[in-house]
Amino acid sequence: MVLPDVFLMAAAVLAGAAGSAYVVTVVDRPPPVVVSHVVRVVDVETVEVREGDRVSVVKLVNVAAPAADECLHAEARKLLGQLLPDGAQVTVTREGPFAALSTQDGTLVNAALIAEGLAVPTVNGIRFLAEAKEANNVAAQGLKGLHSPDVPCTLPGQVKAITEAAAVVEAQPLKAGKAELTVAADTAKTAIGLVDQLAKPGGLTWDAVAPVEQTVLLAKVTKVVPTLYRKEAELRSVVKGLK
Repeated sequence: MVLPDVFLMAAAVLAGAAGSAYVVTVVDRPPPVVVSHVVRVVDVETVEVREGDRVSVVKLVNVAAPAADECLHAEARKLLGQLLPDGAQVTVTREGPFAALSTQDGTLVNAALIAEGLAVPTVNGIRFLAEAKEANNVAAQGLKGLHSPDVPCTLPGQVKAITEAAAVVEAQPLKAGKAELTVAADTAKTAIGLVDQLAKPGGLTWDAVAPVEQTVLLAKVTKVVPTLYRKEAELRSVVKGLK
């Protein structure tokens, strides 16, 4: 017999002239928890585990990690492999089609991945959502992973590259050698290319940054764009006039 998602613990029928009513007390079903062993890490969100003779695929709840073509994918895959080496014992707490994995020392793997800035919270479950959000706050405050301005592929990293390039080309004297001027012009062009990429927002690099912070970062870019275009044109013109 398949049990419903909740247990009906008590019911009383009250009869009266107007009809009848039911009083029901509802208790949530406890989460199914099993102890398993890691077979292998399939990708940055998926793990195969063995429970006795049965192997099942577990999708991490509340975790959105970089895909193969996204920023910090390799780092996320490496960390997940370190947290869940083949054969490691894990506790699997299922929530619908997803699950939370905890190691023997009590580490919640889902939150650990997010806390290093190598994944962001997603709402596909509620039982562990608070832990995922708190881990994301830790990563954001520590400027880790997808939140870091020192990682070139992150949103903060791209903005940092653009603003620093603008400062460099703005400071470049026009009375310089052809090679030096060409390098400066190419620096401006590369930064303009990054600006064009930011004109198409989306993906995990954007999801990792809070909307308010996105606005702050984009304001910095908007401020330096005229400098990049102006200086590239000036530098190209001077280079063209040099023999």
